[in-house]
Amino acid sequence: MFATNSKNSYAHSAFGLKLATINLFNFIEPPGAFYEFSNIYSEDQWRQKRMWLNRYIGSYQPDIIAFQEVFSASALKALLEPLGYRFFSVVDEPEPINSVNDYVYKSPVVCLASRYPILSALPMHADPVVSEKLGMKKDFEYSRLPLCATLELPSLGQTDIYVVHLKSKRPTMEEDDESKGKEKTLHDSMQAEIAGSWASSIQRGSEVCQLMASIIQRRFQTNNPAIVMGDFNDDLNSEVLRAFHVTGLRSITEDMADMPLSHYQLHDSWDLFIKNTGETGLERPSTHYFHAKGSVLDYILLSNEFNSSDPASLAEVGDFHCEDSHLINPKFDQDAYSSDHAIVSVTIGLRR
Repeated sequence: MFATNSKNSYAHSAFGLKLATINLFNFIEPPGAFYEFSNIYSEDQWRQKRMWLNRYIGSYQPDIIAFQEVFSASALKALLEPLGYRFFSVVDEPEPINSVNDYVYKSPVVCLASRYPILSALPMHADPVVSEKLGMKKDFEYSRLPLCATLELPSLGQTDIYVVHLKSKRPTMEEDDESKGKEKTLHDSMQAEIAGSWASSIQRGSEVCQLMASIIQRRFQTNNPAIVMGDFNDDLNSEVLRAFHVTGLRSITEDMADMPLSHYQLHDSWDLFIKNTGETGLERPSTHYFHAKGSVLDYILLSNEFNSSDPASLAEVGDFHCEDSHLINPKFDQDAYSSDHAIVSVTIGLRR
């Protein structure tokens, strides 16, 4: 049996909060171009891309949306405001490729849109102290700055939401001065590929360590519920993303117990959905395909306030939806300029 694609949200009370994470895949308003000067949408292509997003929002009506791969944040904000998203945050800007072609951009950013008030929104920079502990340079930084926002949500109160887009698996290829201009051999390319892939993994894993260190510190300071949404560019259970799984400590003493360990743990919303609904035999839908092979790269993680088996929980996951029709059964006139990722959404209801 395949995973749920139901439009119907499930909740145990009148309160229902729907979260979604969407990789918009080069969302840039013409005449802007992404990465190369030839990558400019025509007016019709740009219209199709916006209409695809409009259709999804019209059908599923998420309350809070985390966006990745946004070049034109102002255009996204303008599109969303008439749809009821009065609150919008972005904390970074894409970079021009160079000063000559200042309409060609790299480094897309993340954004957050909400029907509920965003009280604050800040970029998350790497902590030099954590970087040193990781054996990294002090000036280590995220490949894309995450966004940390505090929202005022009904029944839950102040809640911290993190929007992330972790480093991709694409090899980090750096050409040194000695190799410039030289003819590349097969063994040169193989060595570069191996080193570049591992460099990307190191970057992505270090970003997760930095992120979790910040979330743990914030949880200690505020006790706010925490939600992490975005494109992780890896399997959640991979060793590279191990920092997301705080399951135990090598040594712990009574004087450390300011809070139970569960207070600082994050849970995959899919796992919570399966546990809460008692569904069995469901296959988790892929959120990305490469050479027809599917993988799960997009996630929504939740703190223990959303884990119904935790005594401290306030709410629970009642519905999980993966919008993937544009990937597995695309309609050219509607989906040609949509996204290369599925959209993941969950509905949260208060516990009975």
